[in-house]
Amino acid sequence: CQIVVTVSYSRLPRSRVRFKVLPLLTTITITAPVFLLIALGYGAVMTGGMPREAAGALGRFVVAFAIPALIFDAVASRPLAEVVNGRFLLVYGGGSLIAFTIGLLVSSWLRRRPLADNAFFGMGISMSNSALIGYPLILQLFGEEALVAIPLVMLVETLLMLPLTLVLAEIHRAGASGGVLASLRNIVRQLATNPILLAIVAGLCCAAFGIRLPTVVDSAVELLTGSAAGVALFTIGASLAGLRLRSAVSAAALIAAGKLLIHPLAVGLLLALALPFEPVLMQAALVLAALPMITIYPLLAQRYDHGDVAAAALLVTTAASFVTLTVGIWLLGITG
Repeated sequence: CQIVVTVSYSRLPRSRVRFKVLPLLTTITITAPVFLLIALGYGAVMTGGMPREAAGALGRFVVAFAIPALIFDAVASRPLAEVVNGRFLLVYGGGSLIAFTIGLLVSSWLRRRPLADNAFFGMGISMSNSALIGYPLILQLFGEEALVAIPLVMLVETLLMLPLTLVLAEIHRAGASGGVLASLRNIVRQLATNPILLAIVAGLCCAAFGIRLPTVVDSAVELLTGSAAGVALFTIGASLAGLRLRSAVSAAALIAAGKLLIHPLAVGLLLALALPFEPVLMQAALVLAALPMITIYPLLAQRYDHGDVAAAALLVTTAASFVTLTVGIWLLGITG
């Protein structure tokens, strides 16, 4: 049988969110396919079935074409009022900032380094792989109606968390010299040409003005969207192959614990304090916050001499997230 748990908000006694406690085996059948595809990509590279360099090409395809297509489709196919959800943005953005700040302060205290030198510790704890892992997982858990949570999370990450990380890292590297301004201009230029951000903006314009794509173009977008989930998960596994923990295991474990525990707890805290909104989006916010960090995390950190720690953290977090996500979804009984 299933147990139904009702969570009430004391300030609004009529507003309730209902969670069904699922059997553990049912939960595993939801999360396991996601990680099986990651394992398949990892095994393909480790056994020589495909070169590791191919993961880079697959990753560029996913980030530049497949993911922007699904993001555009998720945004453009819904009314603007449904897409621009201020409460979701406030809760998820606030929770991410709390997690980032905790990572920044703890790392600074442990490493005895300036705050700005710990930006990538904060980033590892506060930015989720919402597109590559979040999309297929949210789709399995809640269906297409919850996919609008993906672009909302990406707005928080691309307009708030990523610029914050890069600005702090550039400030530390350039110090008080004039190089900071040039670096900030480069960050703005990177954001302005980000295909995912451009897809969000294009989707918002279509949603606002009721624009519909021609049938041929819409069919092409659907084909790209259909390829996103499987290729993205396979690419994650392929990119993890060959990564080494080396001497960074303690720092990697600290970042992994922060990402898989602190981030969802921070978002959950704000969900409990904020006025409730759509139950499906509330649950999706918790799941997305509990994901491992974005795949490009080590690539960005490498530019600032944090690549080894970031790569080890990505490997540890992705492996551990199968257990933490499965148990978390099971305990909360999260379903659509």
